Amino acid sequence: MTLFKCDVDGCLFPSVRRRGSCTLCERHLCKNHLKPDFHRCPDSLVTEEEEEYFERSRAATIKEINALISRVNVDALRDRAMTIRQVPCIIPEIEYDSAKSMMGGMNYHIPINFVDGVTWLCRIRRHNVTSTPLAHQNLLIESEAATYHFLSSRTSIPVPKVHDYALCDSPSNAIGVGYILIDKLDGVPLSDRVLGEDDRKHVLNQLADIFISLKQHPFSEIGCLSSPESLSIGPILEECAIDTDQEGHLRLLGPFNSALEYRKSSIKHQIQLILRGESYTRNAIDAYLVHRFILDNIIDIITKDDQGKFFLKHMDDKGDHILVDNAFNIVGVIDWEWAQTTTLSEAFSAPLYLLDVGEYYGGSNKLSREESEFASILAQKGQDSLASAVTQGRIAHRLAHCVGGDTDDPDSLPDLFMGLLKATCVPDPPFDSWDQWRESMLSRYGDDDGLKLLIECS
Repeated sequence: MTLFKCDVDGCLFPSVRRRGSCTLCERHLCKNHLKPDFHRCPDSLVTEEEEEYFERSRAATIKEINALISRVNVDALRDRAMTIRQVPCIIPEIEYDSAKSMMGGMNYHIPINFVDGVTWLCRIRRHNVTSTPLAHQNLLIESEAATYHFLSSRTSIPVPKVHDYALCDSPSNAIGVGYILIDKLDGVPLSDRVLGEDDRKHVLNQLADIFISLKQHPFSEIGCLSSPESLSIGPILEECAIDTDQEGHLRLLGPFNSALEYRKSSIKHQIQLILRGESYTRNAIDAYLVHRFILDNIIDIITKDDQGKFFLKHMDDKGDHILVDNAFNIVGVIDWEWAQTTTLSEAFSAPLYLLDVGEYYGGSNKLSREESEFASILAQKGQDSLASAVTQGRIAHRLAHCVGGDTDDPDSLPDLFMGLLKATCVPDPPFDSWDQWRESMLSRYGDDDGLKLLIECS
């Protein structure tokens, strides 16, 4: 069953995930109605349309914020915070210009200023046409609260403390929206700072200690933490992994007891999304061949050593999740809402912000200077398994971008996939080029019903 149907009257096709949710016209659109002859909203990637796009995007955001403000019971939020902390507080008026600095891609943050100088943040999910179903948003709130609770109570990793949370549709929630109340941490995102050599080594040394701390707390299943009270492992909550049944109820993947089961389930789900026209709609045939080949030839090989223990991973480690002070001390690791447990090789592959982006997207598997330095620091700390996870982490990176990646640039898939082939040394003999591999796969899967369907519809 599709996550969203196309909003065009009479259309029975599913909406394309991510790209099919247009915040400008506030519609979910299928692959056919996303075509320029129907969907005429400006495109930020087209130079001539860029200015109009940003003007309309700003208007859409203002409308979204106003809708949020109308839903938040500010008095109830203030009373709740004062009841918990027993200190008077003030909540500043929410306006577009002030809200921009407190807004991420998925969440708003409303500051709660206590009279003694302490500040909390009320973390609220954004709500627009890109939002996932309410049931999924509730699971994300519980999982993020559980992850913060685990990190603050079991590790020394600096994270905001959770003081309260409530689900979107809870009868006891007087605030009007689902939320998490957390500490506001001082610091700026690491991705916003320019690091000298000594500063970089200082940050990497601290990051190594964070990896070591996470390794000390293994789990027996792959999935997301599901409850702050029990800290049990539940299903995967990443958006590309969710679905609905015939009645519209969520269908989720996991939790899993093995890496092989986890990987195969994820790939098969992506294949179904491709066939249904919900994912990779601009390069469906190529994506189908890639996913089928990975399922048939690669997964068994790369998961054979990933048995037993699993570890918590921050799944959005682009650098803005780490807050540092002026001396480059890590004062907080934030935004854990998509965190999940996974294999050692994936959990401790180098954070994405250490990669040389140009080399990586060009298909090279050469480690960046930062990755090599990070691996060396881990080895010096006696953590050979973690150092190996970094030096051999390109497979985990490639796999994450090839399975369910559905990048905005479909032209990047060939280089990403060929990089995966090089990293795994599969197949034997190796293909010299994407075109050679693709031609071979079209022949190999020529009688495959799924491939026939995609070719027929192209």
